[in-house]
Amino acid sequence: MAIDWTTLIVPVYFLYGLAFYSMGLALMVESGRASELGFARSMRLLAGFALLHGAHEWLEFLERILYWTNDLTLPAWVVWFRVALLASSFLALVAFGEHLRSLEDQDKPRINLVVLAVIWYAASCIIIQAANQLDEASWAAVCDVLARYVLGIPASILAAFVLFRQRKNILNEKMQRYAIYFSFAAVSMLIYGVIGQIFVRQTLIFPATIINEDLFMYLCGFPVQVLRALMALVLSIAMISALRVLEIEAEQRLEGIEKARRDIEYRSREELSRLNASLQASEAEARQLLVELKKRDSIRTEFIQQVTAAQESERKRIARELHDGTGQMLTGLALGLRGLSRQVYDNPDMVVKRLSDLEVMATTTIGELRTLIQDLRPPQLDDMGLIPAIRSMLDRLKHVDAPEYELKITGDPYPLPSDVETILFRIIQEGLNNSAKHAHADHVKVCLDYGDEVGICVCDDGIGCDPEMVLAPTPTRSSWGLMGIEERANLINAVWSFESELKQGTTLRVRVPRPVAAQSEAQPHDD
Repeated sequence: MAIDWTTLIVPVYFLYGLAFYSMGLALMVESGRASELGFARSMRLLAGFALLHGAHEWLEFLERILYWTNDLTLPAWVVWFRVALLASSFLALVAFGEHLRSLEDQDKPRINLVVLAVIWYAASCIIIQAANQLDEASWAAVCDVLARYVLGIPASILAAFVLFRQRKNILNEKMQRYAIYFSFAAVSMLIYGVIGQIFVRQTLIFPATIINEDLFMYLCGFPVQVLRALMALVLSIAMISALRVLEIEAEQRLEGIEKARRDIEYRSREELSRLNASLQASEAEARQLLVELKKRDSIRTEFIQQVTAAQESERKRIARELHDGTGQMLTGLALGLRGLSRQVYDNPDMVVKRLSDLEVMATTTIGELRTLIQDLRPPQLDDMGLIPAIRSMLDRLKHVDAPEYELKITGDPYPLPSDVETILFRIIQEGLNNSAKHAHADHVKVCLDYGDEVGICVCDDGIGCDPEMVLAPTPTRSSWGLMGIEERANLINAVWSFESELKQGTTLRVRVPRPVAAQSEAQPHDD
């Protein structure tokens, strides 16, 4: 029993247009997704093809209904509008293929296929009309056929090619099972574009005079519109299914963003923990520094008290020595001279003898005064400089039961500012006093090194000590001499060290930094 396609063709056209329209809407909605796939960035063009082609099929569906039911035709402008929709849909398909190909082959030269297609199609229509002088209806039919030949078939081949190539861009395991839908879409597009568009309505141009809808009906037993509708349906289902790839990609992007967010939060927590630990360490260090500062302030206060007490004790000693020694001597000289003034004429010989005794007394007094002055500040330090003052001090320290003293000088001596020389002299003096009082040494060596820096060293071979115990800030501190050395060194920004081991002797070192040495050259010592 033969099928009456005259009535069945109506729903076929409707489903034909509906399939393309549904695909166009789905592609248009999904085209707003952010994606790294080139296909996603070209979907708007493919959606444009589907929407325009669906509108064309519905207009042709309307044209066929009017013709078959009432033997009516559409107005000429509607026919031309339908042809324009057909040509525009195929041009959108050309643009889709060209755009997707250019994204994947960016290193190859780009050819504007849309412009070439428009020129080729327009030239073909004009040439046919010029050669045959067709009426408007026949020319519209020829333009319809040429749109399928010149635009539809090449555009479908190009679109099928780029759709098939999308399979290689889907490497993710979750997306891989959807890659086959691109193959279905490519095959259905190829069948629709080549077979579906080669069998057109019969017109006067070749090969439509032979290969047309009537031949397809004769060979297959059903209209070519059925094949087109089936391929449109397969293409729509395949493309809508392939859109699942974009959803999976979006899910993976969200998972990546969420993972990155968790990583950032984890790193932020770690960094915050590290900063908190660092802050706590800094606070602990600050507290420790504050404790050390308080200790140093306490020690400095004690040192100032000790210095004040030492100054008062030294003043009392000087006053006592001046009163008991020098004062008594001067009183004796005054009394002796007063007595001699009365006897100078009565007993000259006795006066001469008494003058000799008074001279000895005056000489002794001068010696005591000189010793006292030496203790306060050696005149050699002002008159001749640091080295002669040290030699003079070492000479005065030599006596029967004293250790052997040695002075060693390296480098070329150069003058230093008077305050620096005074501080270095006092440091050496304190070091020698410590060796004499505590070391029980047999040999004490004083070294001066004149180089880029000025260095002094006082070392002995005595019994030594424990530096940590000596320098520990205890209430019963006995190392006020070392504290004084440290304070004096700080006044001239010098670096000092105290090294000692039990039964291995003691070494005191002080180095004056380079800026002081440079300043000394600009401020020479006055001889």
